[in-house]
Amino acid sequence: MERAVAAGPAYLGLVGSRRRGAAVLGYLTDRGVSQEQIDRVKVPAGLDLGSTTHQEIAVAILAELVQLRAAGALAGPGIAVAEQAGAEGIPRASRPAEATDPVCGMTVAVADGRPVSYHGADYYFCCAGCRRTFEKDPGAYVKEETRC
Repeated sequence: MERAVAAGPAYLGLVGSRRRGAAVLGYLTDRGVSQEQIDRVKVPAGLDLGSTTHQEIAVAILAELVQLRAAGALAGPGIAVAEQAGAEGIPRASRPAEATDPVCGMTVAVADGRPVSYHGADYYFCCAGCRRTFEKDPGAYVKEETRC
């Protein structure tokens, strides 16, 4: 847990009771972890659904992540790593966070994707199959703008 806190992820949750969470956070405090870092740990992880099964806990954590993402609250030291320049030399911070795969319509994260450029625009894909399909006939998936 100490290493996870030091890594500064955008989200860090501890699955366990509040009592167990307090014990772990107390241990981190005793080890010299800053209060700012400790305050970033969500205990217990996930939306509070009361007494739940393991499967429901997993869904509650995913629901919390979706809620935080929608609110724009998933930010922090761990995000800075994703903002370094990508392989194409384009700073990742200047890229959109998500794009729509033009072949299947799926929403994809662009942080680690390799775009295909077509008519001055970059297109991202959910998988290699969609990328190959697009590369065979990009015009079939991109609406051409008409200019007057």
